[in-house]
Amino acid sequence: GPAVRALGSTEAPVRIARSSYVVREGDTLWSIARRLAPDGDPRPIVDELATANRIDAGSIVPGQTLVVSAGS
Repeated sequence: GPAVRALGSTEAPVRIARSSYVVREGDTLWSIARRLAPDGDPRPIVDELATANRIDAGSIVPGQTLVVSAGS
């Protein structure tokens, strides 16, 4: 993932861990969110996926690669 460093900082850059997910036939942001957090509330993950990928919840297509943050 990208490295972030504060200006003038002597500390090592902070790594922002991200991964990706390739959309499969029949996937929705809701089904992906449930897969990422099977025991949690999928709504915040749906919002995060939509925001991180600059998409609407219903606009994903098979083969599309989505950015998934490690916190998901």
